[in-house]
Amino acid sequence: MADIFFTADTHLGHAKILEYEPETRGRFSSIEEHDEHLIERWNSVVRPGDTVWHLGDVSFQRQGFNSARRLNGYKKLILGNHDILDSQDYLQLFAKLHGSVFFKGVALLTHLPIHPQQFHRFAFNFHGHLHSKSLDDPRYINVGVDQWDLRPVSWDELKKLIEDRL
Repeated sequence: MADIFFTADTHLGHAKILEYEPETRGRFSSIEEHDEHLIERWNSVVRPGDTVWHLGDVSFQRQGFNSARRLNGYKKLILGNHDILDSQDYLQLFAKLHGSVFFKGVALLTHLPIHPQQFHRFAFNFHGHLHSKSLDDPRYINVGVDQWDLRPVSWDELKKLIEDRL
């Protein structure tokens, strides 16, 4: 049976990410080494038939597209603030593109964290954008690679986290 995964902020091909996130990505000597590591971590947990929701900031323009092509899974993209190319470019890598999605009646999937007043409509917000930072509110769950040892996080892992937070 196929699994479901979530991730965000891979920033493939974005050399400055090594400086911006020194705790999680500063150990790499080049963006190529970084990208190879992220591909290895992704493919170690995601099989070709699994679904991956990428919650934005896939790559830096086109630089990371060749790396992104090597990622396992049936991929869907929630557009992030760095995903600025034409939709047709992303549709070469992703089966679907979205601005946001309400997932299984549990969480709103977005790139940017939602405004707190929106929680009357949603129990949780799976998001990216904050990289190694988190919001001090258990309703926000940052699925970015900097939070999850540079790999996608499974729906099963997130369900356990949600149970702990209820």
